[in-house]
Amino acid sequence: PLPKTNGPTQTMGAKTYEGVKEKNSESITKPLEYLSEDERGKVIQAVQEIKMPAENAQLHKKIAAYRTVVKNWNQKDRRPEGSQKKPSSYLYHSEQPPFLAAVISNESLPRVFRILDALFRTVESLGGSVEDDLSLRVRKERIRLEIVEGQDKVPHVITKEEAKALLKYQDEKRHSSWASEPQIRKFDYIFNGKLRISVRQASYYRDTEKVNVESRLGEILIDLYEESEKLRLARLASEEAARRKAEEDRRREERRKRYNLEVDRTIELENEAQDYQKACQIRS
Repeated sequence: PLPKTNGPTQTMGAKTYEGVKEKNSESITKPLEYLSEDERGKVIQAVQEIKMPAENAQLHKKIAAYRTVVKNWNQKDRRPEGSQKKPSSYLYHSEQPPFLAAVISNESLPRVFRILDALFRTVESLGGSVEDDLSLRVRKERIRLEIVEGQDKVPHVITKEEAKALLKYQDEKRHSSWASEPQIRKFDYIFNGKLRISVRQASYYRDTEKVNVESRLGEILIDLYEESEKLRLARLASEEAARRKAEEDRRREERRKRYNLEVDRTIELENEAQDYQKACQIRS
């Protein structure tokens, strides 16, 4: 039997960080049933044994190399400090942030890297692999995690620069109706250290007052396999649809060639008939 979970996997309705969600009953029905008995046993054993590395342990080589990617992007990020930072807020950004960039504070990055280290090493021990962008190959299917840190919404405290701009605007407004009011936001968004990890599109794991995501590593590992099966079935369906289309195109092309061949033969026969008729007239 699978080990007991530390809490319900949350199924997303409205995509908010907080909010009460309940697990879809389909997702707890016979997990890993698509695996062979031997492979299923290995995964279940890995679920029971997975654990966080020590804080001073050497990180997985892919993670160690990737830290520079996150650091460089965060240094170039022009969004002002205190602005809301989540994946959807960068939809119209000129350059999409790479995995973990912008949405995880510098203070929480070491914790995230250790979580990934535990997952990566376990996935590799089961025959999977890790890509340079920290996506995973599980049963040959590519899976991308999503990890974000929650942000608290607090009243914005006006900075010295904003106070000067506001005073300048008020002064200019007395003398001209064309004065441009500075745009000062009303709220700031401060990272709060609470993580949310999504493997499958419909569910996520998040820190709560009683449970943190580190205690859910086994469940996350199972979700990686569930997602790999979903992707495998989708890929096979896509390949089958492409095969059927290619077969239909081949048959259509054969029908076209046969039709054109009949047209050519008909024209040739009509020409021969006309030639014969003319020959008969000449003989006559």
